[in-house]
Amino acid sequence: MSTKVEAENPRLEALHKRLAENSMAGHWQAPQTRRPELKPWVWPWSVIHSCLMEAGEVVPIGKQGEPNARRTVNLVNPALVGNKATSRSLQMSVQLVKPGEVATAHRHTASALRFVVESEGMYTVADGEQMIMEPGDLLIQPNWAWHDHKNITNTNAVWLDVLDGHLIGHLDSNFGEPYGEGDSQPITKPDGWSRSSLGVVRPRTSAVGNQAMAFVYKWTDTLQALEGMAAAGESDPHDGVLLEYTNPVTGGPTMPIIGCWIQMLRPGEETRPHRHTGMTIYHAVRGQGVTTVGKGETEDLEWGDRDCFMVPGWQWHRHRNLSKSEPAIIFSVTDRPAIEVLGLYREEKG
Repeated sequence: MSTKVEAENPRLEALHKRLAENSMAGHWQAPQTRRPELKPWVWPWSVIHSCLMEAGEVVPIGKQGEPNARRTVNLVNPALVGNKATSRSLQMSVQLVKPGEVATAHRHTASALRFVVESEGMYTVADGEQMIMEPGDLLIQPNWAWHDHKNITNTNAVWLDVLDGHLIGHLDSNFGEPYGEGDSQPITKPDGWSRSSLGVVRPRTSAVGNQAMAFVYKWTDTLQALEGMAAAGESDPHDGVLLEYTNPVTGGPTMPIIGCWIQMLRPGEETRPHRHTGMTIYHAVRGQGVTTVGKGETEDLEWGDRDCFMVPGWQWHRHRNLSKSEPAIIFSVTDRPAIEVLGLYREEKG
């Protein structure tokens, strides 16, 4: 006796109609909409920056609750245009704050990070701590931390914004609120407070689980560590010289959902291919190269200084530094911490 469901069966069609009328469906029925596959993609910095500067001319920064409360340009994967999203879990955008402007204080359940591209001393405030922003710095502003940005300099400030709001939204847990006591929160902790109080010598810290901490990873420290590892010959065959920004208290991932990495490809270096669950969004801090995605039929993502590019999860990829004389340095963010907590991390190496 065949167990195949007959397509043309009056009783089956009637059952399908009855199920639909009662907001149900059979497991055997194909979904009406297909889940789009994310595409490997490159966003050239020349285009990003040009659009951002034009936005600076035509989009003023508004008050909290207004659509223009932040002047950011979202990086959108072609498969997620309707959602205006980089991925299903993380969103990368690029923000501009012009001289004299203030991005007003608020907080939300989504965790956020800032990777500084251009700044000559503007600052952000996270839970009362002033954080001076310099190129290459990584600033962590965790779930439910009050934060605002103020440009007291004479030059534009530009940085990458990454939030886990898409995943938080899928979990119906995306909430936020304005500060309510003015545009900016008071500064109660000086610049450098988190680094001094959460360093290797620090006051006794109560258990925090995997909670993210308001923290600044200074570029001078990051570059020194990266160059030190390279000089020592430490290298990953699939990613070059690779370092993780770890939680300063637990030593675990940067944040519960967002992991941050920095890597160096030595002059002319080409890595071996691998694939893993969890998608990755990259920002070329310096250098030029190509990331080849796929196996058999491949796609080359060519990138240069400050370009951003994305490799979806479970797609083969390898990197190559096109310069024979200069290293390439790449900052990246991934949803790997969430994938690992759920027991879904898999990796296959070529």
